[in-house]
This record gives sequence, structure tokens and C-alpha cells, in this order.
Amino acid sequence: MRLLLQLLPFFVKPLLAHGDLGQAAICGLRDPLIAPGDSVCLADSISQGVSDGDDASPRQHVWTHSSPCFQGGHAEQPICAFTDTTFADGRGISLVTTPKRATYLASTLAFTNPETVSGINQDLHRTVPPKYEMRQIPGKGMGLIATSHIYRGDRIMANTGSLFIDYRAFNELSKTQYTTLQSIAVSNLPALHAAALLALSPHTTNTSHLTREELVEAIAATNGFDIDPDADDPDQHHSFFVLFPEIARMNHDCRPNAEYRYDPAQLAQYIHAARDIQPGEEITLSYINSLMVRSLRVGRLNKNWGFECSCPLCSLEEARARESDARIEQIGEIKRELEVWGDEGGSPGRSGRACTGMAELLVSLYEMEKLYGLMHEAYTLAALEYNGVGDAWTAIKYARLGLEYGLPMLGEGDEDVEALRQFVKNPWQHWTWRRRLMGEGEEKAEGEGEDKGED
Repeated sequence: MRLLLQLLPFFVKPLLAHGDLGQAAICGLRDPLIAPGDSVCLADSISQGVSDGDDASPRQHVWTHSSPCFQGGHAEQPICAFTDTTFADGRGISLVTTPKRATYLASTLAFTNPETVSGINQDLHRTVPPKYEMRQIPGKGMGLIATSHIYRGDRIMANTGSLFIDYRAFNELSKTQYTTLQSIAVSNLPALHAAALLALSPHTTNTSHLTREELVEAIAATNGFDIDPDADDPDQHHSFFVLFPEIARMNHDCRPNAEYRYDPAQLAQYIHAARDIQPGEEITLSYINSLMVRSLRVGRLNKNWGFECSCPLCSLEEARARESDARIEQIGEIKRELEVWGDEGGSPGRSGRACTGMAELLVSLYEMEKLYGLMHEAYTLAALEYNGVGDAWTAIKYARLGLEYGLPMLGEGDEDVEALRQFVKNPWQHWTWRRRLMGEGEEKAEGEGEDKGED
């Protein structure tokens, strides 16, 4: 969607050990995982920040805890565990990443301006009444049940990340090393916070045979979210695997009543209601791409989370399930048609079968499929299509709907939200204005569209 709105106009060796960087560095710390002679003290460079060689001076950040670091045989940087127990009003945060990336994250507003993350979390120390309670859900384990009416768009909860695991830990370290770092990272969090993480489901009923490292690994694998790096992160090609303990209590539904979004400025995940939620109704998220047919959804959930989906959509009788699959496939076809506007700088005019009737059908298909958390996508495509044929007021109507439904799902600072705000101010100057008509006997004159009363 962002492209449409904007672009067109084991081989591992232990490396080092270091102590509590908030206190004094301990070089040469002996650990069973670190062979004598292989440890190198880099504590000073980590506590002071790691420079990549340019003239910029890295910001100093003192972590309250750190761990042994390990570096893969062909890796460029070591990977360590860093904890700041003062983060987010003393909630704490742990990172399993490189020293350089830890230094970058410590330079972001979430760390440098405590007000940025103050009051976000309500799970460990609550200051406002919750809109839900945790209960045992038959066949699902624990889940969250609404205790009051929650209106579409309402914020339900938010968590700053508890444990951020750089994907390089999985790709460059042995399982022994990265599970050790994960376990240390959890243990170094404040006690109440660590206990909340360890209380999450490891997706096995019997944990007595698991070591601490195995338990943390099972919990992380079952409850983590993939988070892309923010635009300023120097490690753009390496995502994070992140745990948000309260949010992880929410069960899956292929047609959820809530949606999540990540705010990189606050290192926080937000949950908003995708539709009205009644008291006594379970609050759910979708763990997967909602625009997949049933066989793909069931297969993905079984492979990644080990359960057979029994949500209302996946439990439909066969005839209705086939109709749902057909609608999902048609949604994909229509989106591909509506997103074709010619190459940037290329010839305008109609491309394929795109038309306003197709855009109207797309909106209806989203509604039929109960894709409430994604309605802004359909509304935005409809707005652009109506603008493309010169119907500015209908385009504004759908752009307004896109904003109304998109704001809680995407966030105030999202680029698509800002693009829609600009669109509704003056669709006549948007690059899509009458673009579908050009090449059909109409040429766009210089300055055309400035008279907003012409339509």
C-alpha cells in the first residue's frame, strides 16, 4: 500500500566475557561455555558505545547487566545479552544482539527520554482499570476476555518489548549459545517482569524435563513476534524476534477482533479493537496473514505453533469454506488490478480491468470476509480508483473512511496515514487525478484541477 501511495508521482567460537557494565568490567571471567584463552575483554567498548569508524561519537549507555558474548566463525560482530532494569519506569528490557546495535537502540528516544515510554505498560503495575481479564479458555489455555464494551478503534493494551532477540543469534550462533543468552537476558530482568515471561505457555503441558534454557527457548518460540528494524537502524537486514508478555496471552483467530501495531519510537506493541467487542467475548489476534485460503492458514498454524485452528472461519462447513476461499482469491486478483497504474513516468490511462466497480467489489469482499482490521486497505484503493476517473468527492469519502479505520491500526505517524491526510485536502493535485481517463481522448492540461468546484 505504501508503494502505491508514494512511489508513483556452526561454526561458533566464544568471544568474550564481561561483567556488570553498570558496575565494574570483569575481564577473563571463567564460564563453562568460554574456553580459556578465547575470552577477550570488550567491556569498555560496549559500555562506552561502539563506533563504526566514522567521526560521529556514539552515545554512552550503561547497561545494568551484560553477559558473555559469542561470535560465529564467519560473523562480523559478537552477540551478547544486554539488560537495562530502569527502562520504562523500572519495568526493564533485555536485548540479545551485537554491541553496535545495542548502542544504536540505546540512542533512541525510548532510552534517552524516559517520558517516551512512561505509563505505557499496565500489566505489572496497573494505574487504570483493565478492559479485560485473563481466564482459562476451553481447548486454548489462558486467554483474555472483555469485561466491558470495547469500541472499534479503542486501545486495549500496550507493552514495551521485554526481550528483543536479533535474528543473527539464531543464524550465527549454535543453539547452546543463543539459548544461553536468552536465558541470561530473562534472568536479568526485574523479578516480577521475569516471572511474567516465564509464566507464558511453552506449548507443552509437561515442563519438568526442561532445563531453564530449554524452557525460555520454548516460551520464546511460542510467543514471539517478528519486528522489522526501524528506518534509522543501521542493521536493516536483520529483524528482531520480540516478546511482549501481556499481548502474548491473546489467542489466535483467523478473523480477529483486535489488531496489533509496533511503534519503533517507543519499542512498544499496541493492540486496538478492529471492531466492537462485547463483554464476555474473547479478545483475539491473527498470528498469520489473514488473506490466505483455509488450507494454507491451517498448515501455517500447525507448522509454526503446533495447533489445528478451530476458529469460526476454519470451522465453516465445506461449501461455505470454499466460498470464503474464492472471495480471498478474488481479493488478491482485484488488488493486483487496482495497484497497476503504469510504470513511474510511463503512459497513464487504463491498465487491465481496473474500474470503480471493481473497487466497490473489493470493499464488499473485505466486509464479507470480516477483515475489519484491514478495511483501510480497501478504502484507500477505492479512493485512488475514484480519483483516477475524476470523481473527487467519492474519492474523499473513501479516503476519510481509510483514515477513520486506519488510524488505530497504523498509528498517528504512519506514512500511509499522512499520505491520506494530504489526499483529502486536495485530491485534484494527487498524481492519480483522472489518470485512468488520460489516453482516452483526454489530456490533462497544465494546472487542471485547481478549480475544486468543477466536479
